[in-house]
Amino acid sequence: MTDTTPAALAANEIMEEAALWCIQLSEGSLDEDEWAQFEAWLTQPGHADVLQEAIAVWQASGAIGDRPRIISLRTEALTEFRNKNRRRWVIASRRIWWPLGYAAALLLLLGTGSFWYLNQPSRYETGIGERQVAMLDDGSRVSIDAVTAMTVRMKDEARQVELVEGRAKFDVAKDPLRPFTVAAGDKLIAAVGTSFSVEMIDGEVRVILYEGQVEVRDRSDSAPGPAASSQRLLMTPGSEFIGAAGSARPGQVTRPDLSQSLSWEQGLINFDQEPLARAVERMNRYSTKRIVLADPAVGRIAVDGVYKAGDVDAFVEGVVALHPVRQRRANSEIILERE
Repeated sequence: MTDTTPAALAANEIMEEAALWCIQLSEGSLDEDEWAQFEAWLTQPGHADVLQEAIAVWQASGAIGDRPRIISLRTEALTEFRNKNRRRWVIASRRIWWPLGYAAALLLLLGTGSFWYLNQPSRYETGIGERQVAMLDDGSRVSIDAVTAMTVRMKDEARQVELVEGRAKFDVAKDPLRPFTVAAGDKLIAAVGTSFSVEMIDGEVRVILYEGQVEVRDRSDSAPGPAASSQRLLMTPGSEFIGAAGSARPGQVTRPDLSQSLSWEQGLINFDQEPLARAVERMNRYSTKRIVLADPAVGRIAVDGVYKAGDVDAFVEGVVALHPVRQRRANSEIILERE
């Protein structure tokens, strides 16, 4: 219920007057009369403290203060203030409630907007052939592969990453009170302090655990406790989880060669009986000269070898030399088809 006692109404009026002065001061356009009016207002008991609160909100809004909508609202409030400013010192407070309320609403909008802006997730994105390493606010280290996009949201109670596409390796800073989760496709990978990679490729979500423990579960599985779902998997170091995105079938767990699985961080792509379709998808992350498969049957051919990231010509030559495949070039594409 709104407090309508005389004391509460007076406090609201002072707050709204402070909001108006904050807007006026931010524009830096007070003439001599206005400065005199401001100084007279400021000398009244409690006004200086309320003004400081209004200024704190205004300063916190700096990150969004230059957005067109905010500028428009600020201009409207300031214009209204200027139009009524000379009358406001001789008219009873209740008769100038609307412009004051408008200014307070603007400050509220700015404060809320700043909170929204500062709590937006950070976005990390790499292009073709680009890799980067990011240090998160909590001290976690992320190695980001080419053609990868992810968002990171740090909260007091949780650390949340969403891998939109591509691959990233996470070395997670220990913080038992703030779980570290990575959402990828329809899977959610939860950790505390550990080292693992997550990749979205060829319609699959692939998780490799290097150190510590992670739990893999469906994103729709929100039930608390370890006994919530038989679809939850607790991985052990040295294992890889492979699950088809959007499939109800349980994922499979394999034991990959960990050293080979990290070769991409050194700019090398290592294939060990890799389906050609998946190998091509990985190679295409590093070159604008794209490889295209003529038909799905070609994509099922298993390939081996270590190639420099971006050297698609060497990769194609190796595939053509060892398998019943020929290449055909068209514009910036290399088309692989059966002989």
